[in-house]
Amino acid sequence: MIDQKYIDEVLDKVDLAEVAEDYGITLKLKGHRAWACCPFHNEDTASFCIDTAKNLWYCHGCNKGGNVITFVMEKDDLSFPLAVKKLLKDKLGHNLTDDEMKSTPEEEERYKKLESMRIINDRLNTFFVEQLQKDTEDAKAAKAYMLNRWDEKYCQEQRIGYAPKDWSSVVDFATKAGLSLDLMQEMGILKLSEKTHSLYCVYRNRIMIPIRDRYNHIEGFTARALDEDADCKYLNSADSELYHKSHSIFGIDSAIRSAKKQGKLFLVEGAPDVMKLQSLDISNTIASLGGSWTVNQFQKLKDYRLQDCTLCFIPDSDIPKDGEELGAGFCNVIRNGALAMQQGFTVSVREIPNDLSVEQPKKIDPDEYFSDKTDLNKLEEREFLLWAFEKKFDKNGTTEEKQKVIDETCNLLLCIKDEAVLERYITELAKMDGNKTIWRQAYNSAKKRQQERISEKNKEGGIDMLRSFGFTVQHGCYYGFNKNGDEVQWSNFTLKPLFHIKDDIRPVRLFEIANDVTGNNREIIELDMDAMTSARAFRKKLLGIGNYTWLAGEDALIQLQRYLARVTETAVEVKQLGWQSQGFFCFCNGALEEGIWKPVDELGIVRLDSGNYYLPAMSQLYKNSTVLYTNEKKYCHLSTSNISLHDYFAKIIGVFGDNAKVGISFYIATLFRDIVMGKTACLPLLNIFGPKGSGKTELAETLMSFFMTGNEPLNIETATVPALADAIASVSNMLVHVDEYKNGIDIKKVELMKDAWAGIGRYRMNMDKDKKREQSHVDSCIILTGQEIPTADIALFSRLIFLTYEKQHHTLEERDKFSELMQYRQMGATHITLEILKLRPTFIANFDKAWQKARIDLHSRTAAYKINDRIEKNWLFSLSAFLTIETWISSQKMMT
Repeated sequence: MIDQKYIDEVLDKVDLAEVAEDYGITLKLKGHRAWACCPFHNEDTASFCIDTAKNLWYCHGCNKGGNVITFVMEKDDLSFPLAVKKLLKDKLGHNLTDDEMKSTPEEEERYKKLESMRIINDRLNTFFVEQLQKDTEDAKAAKAYMLNRWDEKYCQEQRIGYAPKDWSSVVDFATKAGLSLDLMQEMGILKLSEKTHSLYCVYRNRIMIPIRDRYNHIEGFTARALDEDADCKYLNSADSELYHKSHSIFGIDSAIRSAKKQGKLFLVEGAPDVMKLQSLDISNTIASLGGSWTVNQFQKLKDYRLQDCTLCFIPDSDIPKDGEELGAGFCNVIRNGALAMQQGFTVSVREIPNDLSVEQPKKIDPDEYFSDKTDLNKLEEREFLLWAFEKKFDKNGTTEEKQKVIDETCNLLLCIKDEAVLERYITELAKMDGNKTIWRQAYNSAKKRQQERISEKNKEGGIDMLRSFGFTVQHGCYYGFNKNGDEVQWSNFTLKPLFHIKDDIRPVRLFEIANDVTGNNREIIELDMDAMTSARAFRKKLLGIGNYTWLAGEDALIQLQRYLARVTETAVEVKQLGWQSQGFFCFCNGALEEGIWKPVDELGIVRLDSGNYYLPAMSQLYKNSTVLYTNEKKYCHLSTSNISLHDYFAKIIGVFGDNAKVGISFYIATLFRDIVMGKTACLPLLNIFGPKGSGKTELAETLMSFFMTGNEPLNIETATVPALADAIASVSNMLVHVDEYKNGIDIKKVELMKDAWAGIGRYRMNMDKDKKREQSHVDSCIILTGQEIPTADIALFSRLIFLTYEKQHHTLEERDKFSELMQYRQMGATHITLEILKLRPTFIANFDKAWQKARIDLHSRTAAYKINDRIEKNWLFSLSAFLTIETWISSQKMMT
């Protein structure tokens, strides 16, 4: 996606009137408005208007409008990104590269959703405007109300409309227009009736006022009820992915340009006040759509590069409630002005005159007071801090009451960084009450309290961040100090350290990142060491993830690294599922340790007595990926089946006969492969072969159900050698199924199968570490299936346990048995694997005796034959494993 700074640069620096003239449009200037015949529809009388103060356009004929970007989009039929790219090149001489235009699939998906929401708002706005023009009594009453409050031309430019009284017209319109009703419910426009179970619109019999963002997109509505008995006079859009009340600033689209020219923004309480002042050409007026401004809204003003503008509050002049000295409007401004100062703004107040001493005083707000632009100049502009002190300070109050006001005022004095300005404030305050010495003492006490608060607030895990690392956390951002001792912002985010994933090749750190701009929107991210070791790389990585900005340099990053390293837990990534030398057995979603199953958390971390371990396949980062960790995700423990070991073994043997007994023994030996390796350095492959439909693959699939559901075997013909090598090396003491063996396969694949018998994987150059040649280990056991006996290479032939299938036609009874087995197989049998794994201590204690017994039994039964030592050991692998836990298996039969 195009970086936000380029979009802002276009809107701030490119003159719309100049762009219009480039397209051959002749403009006639009248005041600060330029007029022409509309370039988007045929007309003889000029109705196309450019407001040069706001840098916005609107056509009173076709009711279209917007900013310089939307003008180019409309004129050249371009998408938003391409219009920005064209204006950057033509007007600012900046050519965006393809990389700067790229976006991730997640960004594209979010952009499409937001664009769909904007389209819904825009189409609804057109519908509401059309409803206002209807020849009905309700529409006429709505229009009369609107024109009684605001200028008609201004209302047309703002595209103010009317939501009809009935419950269904908006739903009917949206349905016919093909708008997403689900998305409209998510946006809070439609709701489902509990009585009728049908959808209805929340806006009824209301004046519909669009709320626009900085780019002139409609992000929501504020709706004024025409029924004076309505529960809610003004109904704002519900919070959604597009609109957040705590972030939105009403009137900002029209205010930015003139605010930058004048160096001032007027802050009023509600949308009607903004509309009144902007209709009087006081366009640099904004509101928060509520009594309270938020840190997020002030941060947005900074993002729009308005931090150098004075914020001048014009409060409602309300009548104080009984027992209170100040009205709600003044109280709101005292609170909001203080927050604005804390955010680094210069703040002032213009108070509307109101005589509250009369017998029946009444409230006066900006909407009522202003009738002409000159009315603004009649109001004295005062510095907020002095105005607020005067309003709050009662000379007749108690000592404690007066000291409280002085302390609150001194807390605001801490926001003043210029010594000369600070001294002037202290002089002025001393004139209002007390003397300079008293105020300086109070200021020094406030400074001491601030340091104590910062120190206390930032103690995390016993670490005082300010003292130890030189930075603090405030308003969801990191703040540090420059050489002059002034507090400066380091970031627009904070990182919650989750885990350091140790690895000698690719160590990473997992964080929960929270953005001060997006409020509660948090996500899990992974940062490698490259991203953490330079401010430039750190900045680039974070911008690639989302709206996360690192504003500081290298030294600050080092301090942040020191802190994160101190408070981060460590985990070791499990590179190979199955048995681990630390004494536990891993599936992709958890581990069995000391006979207890412990699942992973949402980060993919499993906490064991032996330490913390990272299973990335089930991490929130990769869980839904269709590309990464696909093989690992197959080996997943599911507890959906409750079939007992005895019953499942019995059903397998009932279908596959003696071959099943060998297969089950091979499976048991696989679970304890590392122990069996103490007796034989090489382990066989289980080869099941026979014609198509004979059941060979089904036995393999059934054995794989002890480790997964929905086995998808590797095709040895089509898979590459690296893919085969990676698959058989990816697990330990687990089975891997390789299918479709034929004697004509690539000789390299034959060699790979032969090496696997000895636990040897493929050679490769380690490109991630030291570029040395290394060889991987094979700790799995392989089932090899196909229609041909592996006779092309006698060495491979001698490394196999053979199970033959010949029968291709089955009786109805056999089919029923197989169907019943299939039902159980589909639920998985990993719970049986966990039960057998609990026998590891027993297996270790009894294996030597079982090996000797198996060896003697095998010799006695094959005494009349000459058996190759290698083939004998192949069979001993499975037989000895079964004999080791035969007693326990028999006990399971008795239990069932």
